[in-house]
Amino acid sequence: MEETQVKEWEPGTAGDLVRDAEALGVEQVSARMITDWVEVGLLAAPEFHKSTQHGRDPSLFPAVQRRLFSELLQARKRSPLKRIPHHTMIPVVLFVWLTSDTVVPVAQARRALRTYAQTTGKTNRARRQENARRIVDQFAHHSATYQQRRTVQLLIEEGERTRKPDWGKLHSALTAVCSPWRSAGEPLLERGIGRPDMPLTVTDSIVIKMAAQQLTVRLRAEQVPEEDLLEARRVHRIDWAEYEAARNRQQPEGTTPGFFAAPEGMEARAREQVHAYTFTLAGMLGIVAEVATAARVGRHLF
Repeated sequence: MEETQVKEWEPGTAGDLVRDAEALGVEQVSARMITDWVEVGLLAAPEFHKSTQHGRDPSLFPAVQRRLFSELLQARKRSPLKRIPHHTMIPVVLFVWLTSDTVVPVAQARRALRTYAQTTGKTNRARRQENARRIVDQFAHHSATYQQRRTVQLLIEEGERTRKPDWGKLHSALTAVCSPWRSAGEPLLERGIGRPDMPLTVTDSIVIKMAAQQLTVRLRAEQVPEEDLLEARRVHRIDWAEYEAARNRQQPEGTTPGFFAAPEGMEARAREQVHAYTFTLAGMLGIVAEVATAARVGRHLF
């Protein structure tokens, strides 16, 4: 959505956006809904406009934002779901911000990241159980017993719930689930997935998860300065371009089928890139290093 693509669009008021929605056959769109979209970061705030000496004209949304509004509505129409919550469209807006400098301003992206953190950072018991089960399934040795798997799963769930994992107990349980044959004095084999030369271990996976939780706390409170958001975007663009260029080469080298495969569908690709950006941001803010240090100290392993 570069500027050259939106020359047919003109700046518009909230009323113009409502009429755009009506022209698309989208019902129940009101000025109040547009205000809500601005608040959650789906739209940028309209700009002050004064064309006469006395009084003021209605604020205007830039042409690129007017088109963004229209395209989000059309994407919502294509969905098979009857009700589309606002937060499900947030990754698309963030994807636009990550890939273009002319559509989504950083102030809007900051609000969108707040909404993203409010929704993705929430966990309930069912989600914690599913996350822990997925980690155990990915990494546990096939000969690990049910009880060994269950112990690790419960420790991961508890660590996610309290946001304070007991790394010492986790280390002991991970030793058992990754190397169930291990006897005293024998080395620990911690299984990994991904590339053989750069494996993602169980501990790495948990560190990433805990770092993401800490980042969501800051994003929900809008405590990350805009300059840090922009610098992380700059670094992310470089890293992501390198990853995309190497993706096809990495796929056959990976130890886990589908680990490097690109997701299908625009929304899934948007979520993948936003997730990668937030990890870059967490790394730049020092959150990943803090959690990794806590893991090393708690495990007494390094």
